Parts: sequence; C-alpha cells; structure tokens
Amino acid sequence: MEEKLDTLMDKRVFQLKEAHQRFAQKDQISIPKIQRVPKFLRQNERFAKYCSPKIISFGPIHHNSKSLEEGEHYKLLWTSIFVAEYGKRIGQDDNQACQLLFKKIEDSIEELKNMFTEDAIEGYNDNDLAWILFVDGCSLLHFMENIDEQYPEALNLKFDRLMFMFRDVYLLENQLPSKMLDILCKEKGLDLELCYGNYQSMGEWKRLGIESIALGHRIPFHILDSIRSNFLVSDNIEGQNQFVLENTISSENVCNQELNFNWNTYKSIRDLKKVGIQVMANEKDEWRWSNISFKSKWFSGELRLPRFLFNDVTPYFFRNLIAYEMCPDVHYNYECCSFFSFMDSLVDNAEDVKELRLAGVFQNLLGSDEDLANLFNELGDDLPTKMCCHGTYTNAVAYSKKYIQIKRQIERHYTNKWKTWLAQAYNTHFNTPWAMIAFLAALLALLLTFIQTWYAIHPK
Repeated sequence: MEEKLDTLMDKRVFQLKEAHQRFAQKDQISIPKIQRVPKFLRQNERFAKYCSPKIISFGPIHHNSKSLEEGEHYKLLWTSIFVAEYGKRIGQDDNQACQLLFKKIEDSIEELKNMFTEDAIEGYNDNDLAWILFVDGCSLLHFMENIDEQYPEALNLKFDRLMFMFRDVYLLENQLPSKMLDILCKEKGLDLELCYGNYQSMGEWKRLGIESIALGHRIPFHILDSIRSNFLVSDNIEGQNQFVLENTISSENVCNQELNFNWNTYKSIRDLKKVGIQVMANEKDEWRWSNISFKSKWFSGELRLPRFLFNDVTPYFFRNLIAYEMCPDVHYNYECCSFFSFMDSLVDNAEDVKELRLAGVFQNLLGSDEDLANLFNELGDDLPTKMCCHGTYTNAVAYSKKYIQIKRQIERHYTNKWKTWLAQAYNTHFNTPWAMIAFLAALLALLLTFIQTWYAIHPK
C-alpha cells in the first residue's frame, strides 16, 4: 500500500516539474507561434464568427474544410502560375521548378513546424505538411503580388471574390510565417515587405511602381503582425512598441497619484461637446492610432484623434487583432486592446459616431452610425484592458499610460466649473450665426437704452 502511495506521489511531483519545464520553454520562445484563436474567445459565438475564413484558407488549421473548396482550386491555379514564372527565371520546366521549390520547404520543415502550435499541425505528417505550406505559400505570394482592386481579373477573380479573399488573409488562423514566405520570395526574386505592402494597399504599390522600401522596424512575424505595426508606432530593435509621449501629456506633468486613480465623470463625445471640447482629426500621421493629443484652452478644449475608415473588413480586422494580442506567447502589451478601450470610452451610441463623422475622424462605410457604435460597444465586452486598466495604470499594458493621461486631462477640463460655464454660455449664445446676431442686437438695444436714459437725466 505504501509503495502505491509513493508511486502516486512520484507521478504527481513529475507532473509539477513537467508543467514548470513547459512554461520555462515557452518563456524562451521569442517568436509567437501561429495558432488558433484563444478558446475563451472562440466560446463567444458573437466573436467566433469573425475568426474563420469564408472562401480561402492558408496554413494547416482550416485545410480541407468542405466550405473552402473553391479557395483550394484558386490556390492550385496560383501556385501553378508561381511555379511556371519561377521556372522561366531559372531556365527549367514546370516539373523541375516545382521540385526545386518544394525541396526548399521540405528541407526546412522541422524549423517551420516549430512555428506552429501542436494542435495546429496535429494529424499531418511532415511530407503532407510541407506540401500544404508549399502550395499555400506560393499561392499567397502570387495573390499579394498581383492583387489589384481596379483589375481583379489579374487573379482570375471577380471583384466580390477578391474582397472576400482579401478579408480572409487578415485572419489569425490563416497566417503563414514570414520565415517560410521569405524562402520562396528569395528563390523567385521577390521582396516580402513589398508583397505585404502591395496587399495592404490593394495593389496601389504596384500601380505606383514602388520597387523598394526602407525598413524602419523589425521583420513582422506574419501578415497580421505586419498590418498591426502599420497602425502603431515603429518598433524598436527588441520589437516592443513604445509611445513617444507628447509634451502636453508628458509623464513629468502627471503625478503618480493621478495615474493610479482615474475616475471619469464623462461618458461620451456628446458630454465633451457640452463643455466646449472639440474633436478634430489629426493631420500628422493621420492613420497612426498612437497619434492622440488633448489641449485645454480658456473655455474650450481640443481632442485630436487619428482618422478611421470603417468598412465590412473592419469588424474582422479589429477582432483578430484582439485575439492576436491575447495569445499566450505574444509578448506585446495590449497596444491595440488599449486603444480600442480608449475609443470605447468615447463612443456610446449613434450620436457619438455622428459627431466623430462630422468632425472628419470617422468615415463610415460599415452601415448606419448605430452599427458602428455597436461595433465599439461589442469590442469593449471582449477587451482585457477593460478589466484591468480602465481606471488604473499598470506596466503590463504599455499603451494604457498615455490613454489614462489623456483621460485625466480631459477630466480636469470637464470638471473645471469656470471653463464649463464659459463653454455653456458660448454654446448657448454663440453656437449659430443667428444666435450671435440676436445677442449682438440685444446688446445694441441695451446700449441704446442706456444712452437714451443718460441723456434724459443729463440733457445738454
């Protein structure tokens, strides 16, 4: 009996050690693996419907899905074209070119396997996985190189299919490692960053004849990571995104006590408008999400925000960014999640969206203003930053400090009675040209009455 207990205890101790080793190994991994959307997000049906491809898949996660058979036909077509072009480049027939390219992937399969989580490649042997990655890599590069919203026929597509596939490429579960794509690019004489840029610009880079770019940041892990970095500030050598805080909200101007406690009494853009705070679009780096500033004046305030264009791709893009930052081996500090939390604090309903649209901050192609307001409210329900960083500052969330500083400055202005009263008086008497004319007319009448009374008391 004692021997059985000792054996059971040995197994339990071994489980503890194994768990410790497993997490220690994960901490040593600097590159996040391509994986499924975290299960707790997948359990939310409203969130999960934005995580699966609708026409085409890339990588092993959704391979052989019955609903994606149309996409498989296109991938084989694009791969055959990619291989034929490579064959012409090296002076070989299609068969020989295919073998040479495939061998490049096959020789790197052990390294490539380590770029996926175990459940993502479960059930595939090395040869089958290499073929999947080969076909998907060649077809994706052909797609990115030749995408053109003005000429979808270049990919043998109609415009609607092009847009659906463009959206599917964003998805977290549809990613392919840049390392693998770069292997194929070098063989064919392509620049991977140019391919990424041409895809993101819907073919504009190729139409403009852009042939090279100066890399100001690290090589992205995959397409979604590349797109994410374009909306944030440039990464430094370690790949960590940091804010350059503007003078108006520098850390020296905000005491630690204010950062550690931030009770907001305003709820939306409409509340800010009532106290004279105007929202304006930032003209410098207008698409950078980090480009936010607030300036308090005598009886008004100025909140500058980056521009947004919302369309049917946006709900997919935003949710997959959230899922990406919430993956366990992604070492970003919730930069996108923090930004979405900040915007959710400004948008409550359709009227707030309307104010931002009239200010030139939003361009809404998604649907009604209510649809866009619902998007931000739904995103807010899934953000980890709403749980841990809505009112307090923590080093675990890199971008929250700047947003909390801005919120604090807005709160100062919002609760300043003199500025509030002056703003309300201005909005009451000078909000329209007619109100201003009426006020001036009343002032003139009062002045004339005073003059008349004066001369009645003191005649010449």
